[in-house]
Order: sequence, then structure tokens, then C-alpha cells
Amino acid sequence: MTVSAYSIPRTHDEPAKLLLWDFDQAMLFMIAVVFGILSEMLLLGFGLGLFGARWYGQRKAGRHRMFVVHLMYWFLPSEWIFPTPSLPPSCTREFIG
Repeated sequence: MTVSAYSIPRTHDEPAKLLLWDFDQAMLFMIAVVFGILSEMLLLGFGLGLFGARWYGQRKAGRHRMFVVHLMYWFLPSEWIFPTPSLPPSCTREFIG
């Protein structure tokens, strides 16, 4: 029995992938490469992109796939992420009702 280097999605709920990375990891890499191109330091952008995507993947391993959205809810102002007035602020710990 052979083991493949990539995984075939088994359900429709699996997150989108770009080559070996999840979509959010690939976006980190691409953003770093674009900044490297714009600053005329392509190798530095490529290296930082690889390092950043790998570091982010290790931090995200074993957690919920929307872990970053949870972090953004707790640490960023709610107007930036969820511009709806129906959500309480993240400092509200107890709900009435």
C-alpha cells in the first residue's frame, strides 16, 4: 500500500487548498512575495513568505479551521471584522436574556 504526498478531500466541508497549503497560508506567502517584488528584494520576500507560512501553519495545527477569525474577534475592534450591530462587544462576558 502506497502513501500519497497529498490528500484527496473526503468531504465538501474541507477548506480550500493551494498546492500543499491551506488558502490562508498561501495568501501569507503570496503577500510576502509581492512585497518582496515591490521592494526589489524578491529572495527576501520569498524567504520571509516561506518562513511566515510555515510558522503560521504550525501555530494553527490542531485547532479549528476558523481559529484566525476567533482571534480577530477577540483582539481587533469589532467594527473592522463584523460591521453588524447585532454582535455584542468581545468584552461582554455574560449575556442577559
